[in-house]
Amino acid sequence: ATSKIRKVQDIIHISSLGFRGEALPSIGAVSELTLITRREQDETATRIDVSNGRLRNVSITSSNPGTNITVRGLFKSLPARRKFLRSVQTELRHILKYFHYQSILWPQINFRLISEGKTILNYIATEDRRERMAEVFGSNFFDDDIIEVHAADGGYSVTGYIYGLKERGDQFNDIQYTFINGRYISDKSIRHAIRTAYEPFILKTRVWARGSTPPYILFITVPPEQIDVNVHPAKLEVRFREQQRLYGLVKSCINDALMDYENAIFATARRKFDQASAVHEATNLEQAIYRDRVEVPQYSRYKKEFGNLWQDDLFQEPEQARRQALKTDGQADGAPEETGESAQEDVKMLLRNEEDYINPWQLHNSYVFVQVEDGLVIIDQHAAHERILYEKILQRTQGAPPVRQKLIVPLVVDIPPYIADHIKELVEENLELLEKTGFVLKKFSGSSLVIEEIPAELTDWQGGKLFVDILKQLETEMVENKDFRDSLAKSIACKAAIKAGQPLTRREMLSLINNLFACRSPFFCPHGRPLIIKMSLADFERKFKRIT
Repeated sequence: ATSKIRKVQDIIHISSLGFRGEALPSIGAVSELTLITRREQDETATRIDVSNGRLRNVSITSSNPGTNITVRGLFKSLPARRKFLRSVQTELRHILKYFHYQSILWPQINFRLISEGKTILNYIATEDRRERMAEVFGSNFFDDDIIEVHAADGGYSVTGYIYGLKERGDQFNDIQYTFINGRYISDKSIRHAIRTAYEPFILKTRVWARGSTPPYILFITVPPEQIDVNVHPAKLEVRFREQQRLYGLVKSCINDALMDYENAIFATARRKFDQASAVHEATNLEQAIYRDRVEVPQYSRYKKEFGNLWQDDLFQEPEQARRQALKTDGQADGAPEETGESAQEDVKMLLRNEEDYINPWQLHNSYVFVQVEDGLVIIDQHAAHERILYEKILQRTQGAPPVRQKLIVPLVVDIPPYIADHIKELVEENLELLEKTGFVLKKFSGSSLVIEEIPAELTDWQGGKLFVDILKQLETEMVENKDFRDSLAKSIACKAAIKAGQPLTRREMLSLINNLFACRSPFFCPHGRPLIIKMSLADFERKFKRIT
């Protein structure tokens, strides 16, 4: 009906988004479709009405130049097909995601999304893609750790934005967009090229080393004759004639950008480390890159030079020195040379701290190991703290007094447009419940809220970014769990809990263990994942083949 194919050669030179011409007839076959179109040179427009695959009317009408398509009663005549549709919120999320793709690709077009008679999103046309992206992802999008990339090779080109390696929340973690010739494409080889380019850099810092790839938005141009877009019903997959060439271009483009980024970070770190007074200002990323690039002298190089400085009496065991002192004092006072061993042990036990008895320790600043009577217990520190906070927050929603910290200056937070509209409404409807959890909020104007107090557990407030992260997590939780109270508790606990990679003192580890086993359900995180693993001595002996 609207095919763009006029001759055989057109099949291998497809530059339009649609070309087969079956989309409109397919939609018209399952809905009430009205099409009004007018060319610039025509004085009148044409109106076509189709009802469930039948042409009802073709008439002349008036309209501005362009095309308007209206679809009503989708799948109304096919109730069996309509049953496969998800809930309204789920379908709206799919529409919203596709809406974002198109609005990013075509900033020169005005996009407006209306649902249930309400305008959810309205993006004004602009010639600057950066303005459109700031409108879609928030005005502070380009203030984040963003790296602009660009590369070209013959008719191929790669442009766009990738994230750096700084520690951050997961606000944009699911933004991994690849656009090829004006289409959103999900391609395994492109994803592998991006992940491979990032890998040597993220392994230095462990910020992104847990199997995830930082966010990216790439716009790739491929000569039309070198790509086959007719391999997937929804055009989400493509095939490349020169796949290795494109793979290498994407990988080298990102690798070069990250190398320049790392060089800039290293230069900043070197200036700070060269000034002793500024060392404490170095971020974790700067410290990691500095350690990786600066050669640390090995002890073996100095062993011979300083070997003669060893003085045995200066480095004797503290216990040995103490006994020697007691012996000397005892002989001087006429007291017995040694006291009973049992008395000494009693004194030691009275003087030792609780953490000395339990003696917990961390593996990779992520897992807490504790020796027990018959083996070893391993605790996931993030999941454990998440369980503790989850139960605390649930108790507050049921009447327990909240523990808050008051902000010196109330903070105005703009809820970004990518947060679903129904989440904003739920927050506004449940301000009293949020106050019980520790948040004291007031509606400001539009999509803005004033935050006056926050829960005491939010130690890393990040200037309000953490609240946006909580809302984003809440949006994810509400898809699976419609209980706002429970979803809110899970969201706050997830974002407020200590993170994997965070070092803890022995006292902090002990406090975590004590609070965990005071919970009603200490063995699973709020999402049902196990947080404790126990290995008995028998398990170790089987691993080492000492028993069978």
